Amino acid sequence: MIQQDTLRNMLTEERAQALYLEVQQAGLPGDLYEPVIRRIRTERNGIVQRELHHFMEENFRANTLTADKEGYIHSRVQGLPVEITGPLLKRLHYLRNITEIQSGNVPRVNTSLHLDSDEYAHFEMRATYYKPNKTIKEIPGRLIGTNKKCYFVSDSGTDNATMDWNNVGQVYEKIETLEQKRKVNGQTIIHRQNIPVLHVSVTKGSGGGGYAVGDRYYTKILMDTLVRLWKRQLVIYAETKTTGAIPEHVKTTVFRRDGGRCVQCGYEGPYIEYDHKLPRSKGGQNTVENIQLLCRMCNLKKGNRI
Repeated sequence: MIQQDTLRNMLTEERAQALYLEVQQAGLPGDLYEPVIRRIRTERNGIVQRELHHFMEENFRANTLTADKEGYIHSRVQGLPVEITGPLLKRLHYLRNITEIQSGNVPRVNTSLHLDSDEYAHFEMRATYYKPNKTIKEIPGRLIGTNKKCYFVSDSGTDNATMDWNNVGQVYEKIETLEQKRKVNGQTIIHRQNIPVLHVSVTKGSGGGGYAVGDRYYTKILMDTLVRLWKRQLVIYAETKTTGAIPEHVKTTVFRRDGGRCVQCGYEGPYIEYDHKLPRSKGGQNTVENIQLLCRMCNLKKGNRI
């Protein structure tokens, strides 16, 4: 019975509850009762896990993985075992970060590099630069991206490179082939190693070539976004506006700050809304400080009051 429901993907929450009741009423002894209940829960948890993973990935591909849908996923994973919620929420956090970056909300970080007064860093990471020449040269160091440029700082202090975002043409993943030659018994032996890298092409200046980094996809999104921002191909939401939609990065920050719960009654579920503490009609802005989470009932009671 359980296996048939699972195969047909019809073991809904209601069906699982009905099965619990059916097993309880059957009067089975404990050594038979408990394994059946565990099997029902395991099957149902697996279905919910697959449903949420599909929902999350589909919305990410469609660029619709908003803060509201993040809240929905958080509400659905309540009560699931940690071995399911852990990987799901980790993946959700990763995809939401990428979505926020693509919209222009690029995080700022501290950096060990001395920057200009109007320059600030967005990322700093370990990287190995595969510098193109007659042969590819392998150089370990750090890759640092700011609002103006991208710097590679080598560990040795030589072979540093600076790329203006305006000169970056393409950023894409590829395989670099590193050749190493050595003499064995008077013969030249060539050892070739294929290395997955993030390749940066530049229209002029230094820095072009492959970079081996920890997360190529995440780094590519960061670099692509910073190029688009510099070339004014991406418009950042104005948080000071009193009209229009609340920016997604503001929603995300508010949702995490308030723990996904109504700040008045503590409700946690699908009927959570973003409320302006100072209403828009009275000049309230779309800032993190002016937005709070309220359930639909508390929001209706509050109305247009401060």
